Amino acid sequence: MDYYFTILYYRFIKYSKVTLLISGILFVGCVPALTVNQYEVEQAISVTDPSKIKPIAITKVAAKIKRGTVIGSVKGGWLCIPQMNGDIKWKSGSTISLDSEELVDIFRDELELNGWPVVGSTDDLFSGYDVSGAEVLVAAKINDIECEFCAPNSAFGDWSINGSMNISVEWQVYSPARKKLIGSVNTKGSIQSSTSLDADEFLSTSFSRAANNLLASQEFLAMVEKSSSLSKAPDVHNNLVIENKKNDFITEQESITKAKISTVSVRTASGHGSGFAIGDGSLILTNSHVVGEAKNVTIVTSSGISINGSVDIVSKERDVALINIEGIRLPPMHIDTRIPESTTKVFAIGSPLTEELSGTVTSGIVSGTHLMDGYNWIQSDVAISPGNSGGPLLNGYGSVVGISTAGYQVGGSQVGLNLFIPINEALNYTNLRLE
Repeated sequence: MDYYFTILYYRFIKYSKVTLLISGILFVGCVPALTVNQYEVEQAISVTDPSKIKPIAITKVAAKIKRGTVIGSVKGGWLCIPQMNGDIKWKSGSTISLDSEELVDIFRDELELNGWPVVGSTDDLFSGYDVSGAEVLVAAKINDIECEFCAPNSAFGDWSINGSMNISVEWQVYSPARKKLIGSVNTKGSIQSSTSLDADEFLSTSFSRAANNLLASQEFLAMVEKSSSLSKAPDVHNNLVIENKKNDFITEQESITKAKISTVSVRTASGHGSGFAIGDGSLILTNSHVVGEAKNVTIVTSSGISINGSVDIVSKERDVALINIEGIRLPPMHIDTRIPESTTKVFAIGSPLTEELSGTVTSGIVSGTHLMDGYNWIQSDVAISPGNSGGPLLNGYGSVVGISTAGYQVGGSQVGLNLFIPINEALNYTNLRLE
């Protein structure tokens, strides 16, 4: 009896070793797919003086991938055998918004980790994502995703995966003060893992490394560094000399009433903004982002008269434009080229939100002046909204001191932080000189 037990025991050991050897081969065969390219994680630039960098916020993460595009495959079993219907397809639509708190926080974490100034918080669920303090807005567009996954225990109903992924991200950089896209930077991020992860972890890690590589870019650094000096207007010798009729208003109310007559709506095929008459009344100043690429616009006066206008000069850099009107002269506004001091009372006139609200007047004070993006700005708490752009900012004597340009809002509400182009710089960038 002992003899037969011994024989069975040694046979068991023999076959167990074979079984273990085969199992070992199967497990060794289960390695992450290596067909997906991996990219270097570059050394991010460490910011030692955040005061030299404009505060940054991320506003959106989106994927621009055609619906049904095959972005990878998933294999199964210990040998990672290709599966029937194993293709991974992008099925959520051609443009997928991915602005989840996780991806926003990933970007914020990368900035903070390397000392970059970042604004916006996802902690307050009631106020939403506050980016009002940002001088640069960043949006991430995922243009491509490649992945290869293996689920070694899929036969047992366990679909935990290992493998690899890479993504290509286009980072668009926008200046809210200038209402202009500054530029874009393309980076890549990737991950390869032999241990099981969730698909979300592959995406978040790849995105994190793409964000890290953005912070390693000298091109991006140049876009967000604060200018230490004022940008110079083009040196034009043939400036147009315009008259600057003096005000003779007795009361503040009278000056505002007259200014409303000189303020117009500027209409294009894509929307409307505001503007105001200067010189002999045939010239209209406004923002360049109001006229866009239009060569001809419609000017609507306070009395509802529509006039054809031709766009003569556009400075996208300073966001100003000069329009010429024919056949009619509007009462021109007086220009005061002095930058008003803090706490000076000011008024904004324009057509907020809709042309039906043309001639709307709001008041406030000058909060201060700032040098941003190489340009001077007047900051005021006077309320402005979309449609006010290009309209005049007046002092208490009815003289134009600035042009409405950017109004910051949080959750659709004013936050008392609005920017205006000083009128003297608007004149310089449109080749105008006062008589």
